Amino acid sequence: MNKVYAIIGPPAAGKSTLIKALREQQIPAIISHTTRPPRKEEQTGVDYHFVDKETFLQQPLIEKVSYSGHFYGLSKEEVLRKVKENAISVVELDQRGLEQLKKLLGERLVSICLFADKETILSRYVLQGDNDQEINRRIEYAEAAGEFANWQMADYVVKNTGQPAAAIRQVLAIMDIPWTKNGA
Repeated sequence: MNKVYAIIGPPAAGKSTLIKALREQQIPAIISHTTRPPRKEEQTGVDYHFVDKETFLQQPLIEKVSYSGHFYGLSKEEVLRKVKENAISVVELDQRGLEQLKKLLGERLVSICLFADKETILSRYVLQGDNDQEINRRIEYAEAAGEFANWQMADYVVKNTGQPAAAIRQVLAIMDIPWTKNGA
């Protein structure tokens, strides 16, 4: 049975870094759609499908959220295509997205919470150069959305201690996939 591994967790826990590392291990990712503009290092079809608001609203989406004036959502068509084409796929979700994907995929969905405590997350935001107002806004949003408690709904929990390789190896072990140094 083909499976989708959903990576959930609080903001700045390292979910995007983990997804990137899993892709380097040749694990396909399900890419979300967003109306926000790409950051300088982001590529459409790799990090997100960057679309305008009209295109976004016409998509059949499993879930959608609004954050900082932009929409984010997961295409039902892309999820079903990836499940059909791949034995294993990975997707980054929030709590609401996980609930919706569970309804669609049932036993084919395995959830992994990448957890980091609030102090670690705050220090990561500071290192990123975020100002106090932005940090507080992100933390308040995450708390209101239950992102610090979503580990309770996950099938597995991996604590990110700031050693990405350790977290990656733990997730690969959950997937029953051997780690390869170069992803080949």
